[in-house]
Amino acid sequence: MWPTHFTELTRARLLAWLSDSEVAAAGAGALRRSGHGPSAVAETLQSVTEAPASTSRLVILVENAKREAGLPAASTAVERWLLAHAAASMLSAARKPLLGQAVVERTCTDIARLLDDTWATAERLRVTGIRFREFAKMATGRRFSAGLFHWDVCGLSRSWLLKVPPRDVPGLVCALAKLRGLGPAMFPHLNPHRPPGHLAEPAISGALAAMAETLESRPDLHGLVAASWLRSPDVHRVSPHLAAVNAPILAAGGFVTTLGSAPRDCGVFEHSRERVRLFKEGRFTPTIGLVIWSRADMLRWWRSCNVAAR
Repeated sequence: MWPTHFTELTRARLLAWLSDSEVAAAGAGALRRSGHGPSAVAETLQSVTEAPASTSRLVILVENAKREAGLPAASTAVERWLLAHAAASMLSAARKPLLGQAVVERTCTDIARLLDDTWATAERLRVTGIRFREFAKMATGRRFSAGLFHWDVCGLSRSWLLKVPPRDVPGLVCALAKLRGLGPAMFPHLNPHRPPGHLAEPAISGALAAMAETLESRPDLHGLVAASWLRSPDVHRVSPHLAAVNAPILAAGGFVTTLGSAPRDCGVFEHSRERVRLFKEGRFTPTIGLVIWSRADMLRWWRSCNVAAR
């Protein structure tokens, strides 16, 4: 269940901003001036995903509204109004998804950043960007914050299974049996707004514990599934410090394998001259890692952590 004081406080702050803020008035006014009902436009965020195509019409609508209202191109007034309105609606009693306390608190904290003028920049919230699309999912109750990780609900793609190396197939079969199917499961993403230098313990286990707390109250979710270059043992071989993201999972019954080469633009070469050098020398080929952690193993780990903390 959602802790009432966190959701009510966050919703009250959002509604106050929507009612009283000059920025919010400018955003809603721009939409009305261009012939669109602001609330109806906010409802369209329900269909936004990470895919750029999911906002193709919205981008045109928002950019035209800003231009007709004379707002600067870098203004996020319209985007902030849409996200704040959607989040306030999601936080109402009728729409709140079932979450544990830690995820509620961290999700509300992330949503409240919309009200910070210094944080809500075009770099983070412009309608054309991935960060807007991610925030739209959070504002509509389809993406949540566990701290270091955000997460949404996903399942194992059958196409992934065909890419698993033959040597790992026996382990994969066992992992799928423990997962009890292909999902649905929690799918973690690195929080794009995390503080720098925090990809380490205790932040990793803290985020996993927050997710496990929610998992306990969600019998529909089968566990955790993750797929990215960050999860790959091949990446960890050349960047050993990154193995920490999988360590608690593997120590508690999880499974890891690879799914073939990672795209060059996936982010694996960002912030790492060493990985770039090794790739150019032919000593490193980035791959996508696949992690599977069953519901039973994840909850067993979480409960043992709780016992140890007492």
